[in-house]
Amino acid sequence: MNFWDGRIIRRITEIYSTTRMEVAAAPITLSQNSFFIFVAALIALVAGFVLYMVISRKNTLPSGLTGLAGTVGPIGQEGFQGPSRGVSTIPCGQESADAIAVLDMFASRVSLTEEGTPDLNEFKQILSKLCCMKHDLMSTNQVVASMMSLPYNNNHDRENPADTVARCFTKSMPMRDLDITFGTWKERGLSLLSRLCTSYSLSNGESEKAVKHFTNLWSDVLKIAKNVCIPSEKASESGSPRDPRGFTPGKVEDLGPYNGYY
Repeated sequence: MNFWDGRIIRRITEIYSTTRMEVAAAPITLSQNSFFIFVAALIALVAGFVLYMVISRKNTLPSGLTGLAGTVGPIGQEGFQGPSRGVSTIPCGQESADAIAVLDMFASRVSLTEEGTPDLNEFKQILSKLCCMKHDLMSTNQVVASMMSLPYNNNHDRENPADTVARCFTKSMPMRDLDITFGTWKERGLSLLSRLCTSYSLSNGESEKAVKHFTNLWSDVLKIAKNVCIPSEKASESGSPRDPRGFTPGKVEDLGPYNGYY
């Protein structure tokens, strides 16, 4: 390496070192501060929006009706009858807004008679059987599930409630039996409701509204039951392969009729 090469290398090294020092010592300008502040604010905004969406949507239950226990939102916000659970003190109460509405009329009242509480308990049983029957009949599994746990009550049941739903699934429920079952529920329910309106001091308008809610529930479940439980009027001509029928062996099919004495 000659003299001039050494000077050139030293000069390049000095220039590179000076440039690095100037870059490192360069002050942050106001425009750079504004950019960093904007980026930080944008990140905070996105994080806040994600957090808000997570918190606001953690409750996945449908809104249902306002004024009922466990519900949120205005009336008809999502178009459901009621939230799927936590809306009623009776089994399957979520299946009908009418059942919840009629029970709410007695929830905050005290009975003035000794028979008020037992009557209300039996009335809740009838509402539960209507709602659970609707739940089972509309399920895709075709299994007696909700109705299985409900007890038999001689005051308003013609047969075990679970057996009623089971007969519906097997299409072995005649229309007469269905009318008797639902007629007994309606007759006993209206009788109890009349006594409850007196025991809990409901006004005439409230009494009429309670009867309307109960009748709507009863009619709704009866309509569903007619579609599911009643067998078809005319059976198929071919029938089922398991149906009993006559059988002719192949070796005697071509023989004529037997006209003998024995």
